Amino acid sequence: MDWSKTKTIFIIVFSILNVFLYSLYIDRYTEAERIELLPESTIDEKLRGDNITYSALPDSSEDKPYVRGESKSFAETELDIDGIVNVLEDRMLQVTYEEPVAIEGEKEEALQAFIEEEVPESSEYTLWKIDEDQNQAVFFQQITGIPLFHSKGGQLTVFWDENDVIIGFEQTLFNNIIENEEQKKLITPLQAIHTLYQKSLLETNSRIVEAELGYSTHVQVSENRQMFVPTWRIRVKDSDGEEADHFVNAIKDGVIELNKQNEETAE
Repeated sequence: MDWSKTKTIFIIVFSILNVFLYSLYIDRYTEAERIELLPESTIDEKLRGDNITYSALPDSSEDKPYVRGESKSFAETELDIDGIVNVLEDRMLQVTYEEPVAIEGEKEEALQAFIEEEVPESSEYTLWKIDEDQNQAVFFQQITGIPLFHSKGGQLTVFWDENDVIIGFEQTLFNNIIENEEQKKLITPLQAIHTLYQKSLLETNSRIVEAELGYSTHVQVSENRQMFVPTWRIRVKDSDGEEADHFVNAIKDGVIELNKQNEETAE
């Protein structure tokens, strides 16, 4: 018997088992964190009583699967970019321009034109936020056509200076996207709002101004591969006019505390 091959097979099998058990643990933990659901009619009454309002919500009739993606490996020798190129840990592309690129006209359109011209696989990203205070714009990668919220592994950030000329960008990307075969029924955005209310995350006199379906990181499958879960982003405006985003697992109906480092940087 070839014990070396047998040992390798056992290692692979136990690695897969560990990933499965960890994913099961995350699901159980999320469910354990949930509180007992009140009838929807009761929650609607409480929302009205606290003057928490919402406008038309998107349709959620389409089922969605869990999705897996692998961190893209950037190789400097394969990149045709007119700038100083640096690749960190093989996964983050950093580009600095010796001759900055002017932003002309309306900023959003100019930035979109820039990434289409300069950024590899630019069609994979959608604009998330333009931050004039930090002189940067953040783009989120799209997974099967919808945004991947606040993932360090799937994000593009474009930087400019005080003269409104682009000085560089940073890019990470997931590729080899694989959808699980099993489609999952999603909770409605109204159910996500109810969940936030029951978790005391909605203040009196606030308004739900937007609900958007995307993905967020669910579990680390391996060093370079992650699994993503359908996620509702609920944007809330409080009585002072301040807006904040909350995220709800669209399959398991639990509040997701995303790593907010990217969001705080953008702010």
